[in-house]
Amino acid sequence: MWIASHCALAMTTIYYMTLQQIKYILGVAEAGSLNKASEKLFISQPSLTSSVHDAEWELGFEIFHRTSRGVKVTERGENFIRDAGELYAHYEALLKKYSAKEKKAFSVSALYYAFARTAFVKIVKDFAHNEYDFAFREKKASGVIEDVALGKSELGILYLSDSNRETISKNLKSNNLEFHHLTECNAFVYLHKNHPLAKKESLSLDEISEYHFITFDTDDVKSFFSEEVIERFKLDKAITVADRATELDLIKTLNGYTFLSGIFGEETNDTSDDFILIPLQNHDEKISHTFELGYITKKDIRLDNISLTYIDAIRQILHIAGFTC
Repeated sequence: MWIASHCALAMTTIYYMTLQQIKYILGVAEAGSLNKASEKLFISQPSLTSSVHDAEWELGFEIFHRTSRGVKVTERGENFIRDAGELYAHYEALLKKYSAKEKKAFSVSALYYAFARTAFVKIVKDFAHNEYDFAFREKKASGVIEDVALGKSELGILYLSDSNRETISKNLKSNNLEFHHLTECNAFVYLHKNHPLAKKESLSLDEISEYHFITFDTDDVKSFFSEEVIERFKLDKAITVADRATELDLIKTLNGYTFLSGIFGEETNDTSDDFILIPLQNHDEKISHTFELGYITKKDIRLDNISLTYIDAIRQILHIAGFTC
């Protein structure tokens, strides 16, 4: 139907996709919804929707499936977004290189960690007078790696585990990136304080298997556990949500749970009294639930002052939270 609606125009008009449309498409993919993307891109939702529709018509396929929870990238759309992301990153690099007045930039891509956001806010306050362009992006591990590889971010914050170490290490190597160790932490089960298991000192996967598993990042499940364990304990049947607030609400109302890597910090300061962390027992002596937190950069790159200051801010926050770096 969306193609048919443009048929009349097709007879008299030739369309050429613009860089602005590509920017909008990348923004929608990153935000996960047209509404959120319109706010970040400073464009009305009807105008954004129209622009994306025009681009889809010109391409001849849908980039996004529209759902009640937002948008979901189609299989073909994923390939387009990956290639378009590379193109737009090169375009931004070209502008930066040849603009009349080159403005300094500092960008960070990270997993969904409050300490990374807190450190970034501190850097913005400390360096705002130097006229930097700042950007902070929260993404899955693959997105963090892609941003640093393409030069969209100077630094990326992620962690390695027994389950994801081999895959991520290969990905880093193929993109000429390096992982730098910060600290180690353990896996925890995250529950509401009124959960039936809230008084336990530690929890096994068997004990929590009858309750709802809630997550907003299904890739994280694979980072915690092997495919065998995911299938055995039906962790692939998780209730997937779009944001942290919805996740917390379902954990509370459904007596659900999720997993955290132990790097908790002030992730939910406003609700910290209502939720608790309980250590997760190892289900297999051969597999450890210890995680290595670190940051990634391009290989052999020398970090500038602002990047080093950001890393130092993270170290201070983790030390305050009880971690030794």
